[in-house]
Parts: sequence; structure tokens; C-alpha cells
Amino acid sequence: MNIYRIRSIFLATALVFGAVSTQAGAESSAAFGVASRVDPQGAKRESVGKGWQEVTIMDNQGFNQPMEVGTVRIPDDWVTRGGVTWDRNSQCVGNMMRMSWQATSRDGLQGFEIRPGYNWQVQGTEIQFNPCAPMPINSVRAYLAMVVNQRYAGRARILQYRDRPDLVEAMPKNAPGRGGARVHYEAGQMLIGYSQDGREFRESLITTISFSEMQGNIVAGTTNIYAQHAPDGQLDFALGERLRNSMRAKKQWVDRWGQTTREASDRIAREQSMGITKWHNDRMAQINLKGANDRSQIRQQTLSEVSQIYSNTWKSTQETDDRIQRRTLEGIGEYNTYKDPASNTPVRATIHNDYVWRVGDGRYISTDNPNYAPTNGVQLERLP
Repeated sequence: MNIYRIRSIFLATALVFGAVSTQAGAESSAAFGVASRVDPQGAKRESVGKGWQEVTIMDNQGFNQPMEVGTVRIPDDWVTRGGVTWDRNSQCVGNMMRMSWQATSRDGLQGFEIRPGYNWQVQGTEIQFNPCAPMPINSVRAYLAMVVNQRYAGRARILQYRDRPDLVEAMPKNAPGRGGARVHYEAGQMLIGYSQDGREFRESLITTISFSEMQGNIVAGTTNIYAQHAPDGQLDFALGERLRNSMRAKKQWVDRWGQTTREASDRIAREQSMGITKWHNDRMAQINLKGANDRSQIRQQTLSEVSQIYSNTWKSTQETDDRIQRRTLEGIGEYNTYKDPASNTPVRATIHNDYVWRVGDGRYISTDNPNYAPTNGVQLERLP
């Protein structure tokens, strides 16, 4: 079994273990993710009294039929949207499942989101056959700071950060580390401030990250980020904890999630192994045709060619990895990237508008109006 296969299987297993909360057995989980703009069909709501309702989070595309991911209890007058989505094109199996869910007060001023997590290799420890992209992030604090910067593009201020050892304590003890992998967890909470529509807001972000190390390669990942926002002076941290702790996952969905990631990991490992074996067999057949007299020389040449193939594979995949990483960070930050033909520089704009223009005074304007055409304006094209 090659190193990548061992690491991928372990990472998928660790994610499933991390999804199930120990405080409520197999039916409880902290595995919920990002805000979505579309309400999934089939979500259920049920009043549980004392001003609270229990709502269902759905997965409508992962397993050929709608499945209940789990439930969460929110105030009676709050509304929800979102559900689970999947990125089947991701070669990093921990990033295939994309959970999307949000609950807000009817005026939109207060809300509780579970945003998408991410899995990556810690830069400087990466191995080329692990398809998870490398990032120079090796702590919870650095990860949350990156998420804030990507989402708010410098508009938010980090006000406070604290470690959350209580969340680490709740994680599975002695998590299985296949192939000799060592795993540890870190958890933290960050408080930020930002202005929106002329009003000052506060937002709390909480996440738990697993760091798994084997033979010097470190893979880090989190399934989600919990985000709670409210106007300045109205952020109720106790409410956020109550919402987060009320989540209960469905064992059937958690099992299917784990099965899917394990199958994807095995498939990627098989494809890599088959490619290497085929190349090796073809090359050895050519060597045998040349006869015993020059086999020694050819074997040395083969070793050189193997090294070159590995080098070329890394170079050819680097561009794809960069694009995948950029699109993932765009999803976290809820922005798209456009190219300004005049300055040949990238421009970020919200995902909620479809058109971006550079007007005559050098400003950038984003709009949903397809007929908007300012004088001396240049429409920017989105990077693929």
C-alpha cells in the first residue's frame, strides 16, 4: 500500500470520527457547513416549545436520493437556507463534501452559519502524490485569519482570539492513525468586527482542526467553521454555543459520507498504482528486446527517466493545484476573481453579482444588470 493511499484512508476515517460527537453517541454530530443561497427541498421544521424549533438539514445530491444530514434547534422566528453539496471533481477526498447551511433572524441582523472547512498539506512537508494542495498554514489562528481575510478582503478587523481546549477535549481519544500516522487536534475562536450598510457588526468564528503527520508529511483539515454574527453589542455567545451544541447528525448519512470518501481514496490510489505499473511493464518489455549486453546501461537510463516523469508530473499538476486552491479560497471568501486587461492584475468581486466593470476614474463596479454599460467603461472577464 503506497504512502498516499494510507494517508488518504486515514484522513477520510479521521473526518468521519470527527463528525460524530461523543456527547450524544452515534446520532450526534458537529458536521455541518457553509451558507447557501438556495433552500433545499425536503427540509423539515418542528416546534419544540419555549420559542424554539427543530429544523432538518438535507443532502439532496450526494446519494441519488435526498437524505437527512441531521437536525439543529434554532429560535422559532428564525429562517434557514442551504444544505449539502458535493465537489466530485476534487482529488483531495476531504474537500469533496461541501456542507451549506445558514439560520438568520427575519431582519437578517443576527445569524448562525456553518461555513465550509478545508483540507490541505502544510507547506514545506508536502508530497507530490498527495492531491491536497499545500498551504503555509500550521495553526488554527493562522487558518481563521486567512479565512477572514479571504471572506472580507481586508474589511474586517481581528479583535480577539482564544484557544478552545474544551473542544479539543471533546474530540475522539486515540484516533486511529493508519500507517503509523500521528494525529492531534487544535481548536480556537476568533472575534472580528466589520461595518455593513453603515452598521457595525461583530462575528465569532470557531473551528477545530486535525493535524495528521506521517513520515514528515503533515495534512491538516477541518470539516466546518461555525460563524455567529450580530450588531455590535448584541452578540450573544451563549446563544451560539447552544445552537452549535444542539446539532444532531443522522448515523445513516455519516456512514454514507465515510463510505464515499473511502471509496474515492481507494479509487485515486488504484489509478496511481495502475499508471505506474503500466509504465513499468511497457518499459521493461523494451529493455528485454535490447538484449543482455546493454541491459545494465538501459536500467540506469530507466531510473533517470522515472525521476524525470515524477518531475514532469509535479510540474504539470502544479497549475491545476493552484487553480483548485484559488477556486476553493474564492468559495470560502464568497468572491470571484476577474482580470483587468489594462493593469493585467486580478480583481476580486462578490459572487452575488454577475458583471464587473472598470469605469473611467479607475473604480470597479459590480452589478447584476446585463445592460449596464458605463461610458469609457471596460467589462472584466472572470478568470477560469
